[in-house]
Amino acid sequence: MDIAVIGSGMAGLATARILKDAGHSVTIFEALAGRGMDSHSIEFEGGLIDAPLRVMNPHLWKNTLSLAAYLGIQTFPVRTYMACSWLFEDRTETWLTTSRSRIGNFPIINNRKGIQQYGWRMVKGMLQLKTAIAKFFRSKHQDITLAEFINHNDIEEVFWHGAVMPVLYTICTCNPKTIGDWPAKPLLVFLRQLTDGDALLRLQGGTPALVDKLIEGIEIRGGSAITHIQQQQERVLIENEQGEQQLFDRVIVATPTNKIETFLDNQQFADDIALLKKFKFEQGQLVIHTDQSVMPPKRKDWAVLSYMMDRKFTRQQFTVWLNSVEPTLVGKSPVFQTWQPVTEIDPKKIISSVSLTRAVVDSQTVALNKELQARHHDLNRKVFYCGSWSCDGLPVLESAVTSAMHIAEILGAPLPFAGLKPKVEVAPQLGY
Repeated sequence: MDIAVIGSGMAGLATARILKDAGHSVTIFEALAGRGMDSHSIEFEGGLIDAPLRVMNPHLWKNTLSLAAYLGIQTFPVRTYMACSWLFEDRTETWLTTSRSRIGNFPIINNRKGIQQYGWRMVKGMLQLKTAIAKFFRSKHQDITLAEFINHNDIEEVFWHGAVMPVLYTICTCNPKTIGDWPAKPLLVFLRQLTDGDALLRLQGGTPALVDKLIEGIEIRGGSAITHIQQQQERVLIENEQGEQQLFDRVIVATPTNKIETFLDNQQFADDIALLKKFKFEQGQLVIHTDQSVMPPKRKDWAVLSYMMDRKFTRQQFTVWLNSVEPTLVGKSPVFQTWQPVTEIDPKKIISSVSLTRAVVDSQTVALNKELQARHHDLNRKVFYCGSWSCDGLPVLESAVTSAMHIAEILGAPLPFAGLKPKVEVAPQLGY
């Protein structure tokens, strides 16, 4: 079949790759001049900055890493360790730093203050969380929100709000106020698997290397925003902003649903539009910069992951020290990515500021997705929808690949990469 894919984010690219390898003729339409998936990746002092940086737990990014292995992309292990700091009005005070054990790769508290003041509270919190999660999965009542899970269980506050919740904010949402409405089950699966000792993996060459492989042999029309989609008997007509028209057998819309009303025929797709408009999205800011104030005051406390928060846990920010996980940045000036900054970053030290969109996930979106998947199985359907928003949203990249797999299954395309193990090379010498 001749198939059009609208959007070159991860969902669109993965769908295009799977369908192309199944023998279909695929054309990707992208509103941006380049490729959507790696549009924010930039060069810094000759090294690569991925925006956002992507490192993946092999338990949680199974489909993404299997797809990378199928494409022949190597990965290398990344050892992550963290620093947590209190934000006071006049100073920043680091209260916890961790490292990783050589055997098992488990997190270890390695600063005296962290051990003396918070060590037992962190250990207690970890044991309480493990017990609560085990109890949850034995229960028959798993259709609860994260807020309800927290209210039902007594978990040490400093551990939960100081170490666990910042991770969830970073992975899941642009607005911490929405995390309580998430279904608890996928988040608890995530937390349970996150505690396994496996090192995170990073793709050799980062996101651009993945995109290069995904679009290999596929026509991608950049700077070609779609303005109209209309079904004409057994085919679908699409028109772009240049006025060019083309007929396709199937169309896959892989964009956030808040954009679909601008190009779907309002009469033909009225029911789809009504459903898709119920999905909600948030905007978040990722700032790439060289301002060292986002890190612990003492250089010895610097970590791959730096979390900062006030004592009431109402203000949080998360920073990745890129030089410690990206080999091409070794020896370069320290460079950072800060997600949703709450402290002031020197404007002169900002390299780039990127606005990212994430779907809001709650019990309503779970029901909406079930309805959408049911509609997809209509034998007369010619237009389909996919994206990270069409799964549980955790993690975002994995949900995008999973949504592409759903489309492939509906269209009868094989999934030759399913279950492949990532190809892991020896970790590069990062020097930090």
